[in-house]
Amino acid sequence: MNNTTFFTVLLAGNFDNVGKILESFLNQWWGPLIGVVAAAGTVLAIVIGVKWWLASASGDEQKIKQAKNSAIGVFIGIILMFLITALVPVIVAAFQAWFDNDAQEYMSLLANVI
Repeated sequence: MNNTTFFTVLLAGNFDNVGKILESFLNQWWGPLIGVVAAAGTVLAIVIGVKWWLASASGDEQKIKQAKNSAIGVFIGIILMFLITALVPVIVAAFQAWFDNDAQEYMSLLANVI
């Protein structure tokens, strides 16, 4: 489904297919997107590790502190990536149930999350 169809359906007020559109997007693009982000995070973690190693070898405290702060940022980014990976499919399923007016399924999804 192309972007024009998505916006046409959304702007026309026809919310019956929004859940299916979100699920279609998730099925088509979620795996590759997570793969690219994970690869970029891995490369960044390696670069920061080398930077920290070189800073430790030089003994410059300012460079060591900067490398340590960068490593903390990468670690927080990896944790956020795992959280997003876990939560987005649940949120999309909840929206799909909500848009499909299936209140019982929606409430059971929310109960599993909470």
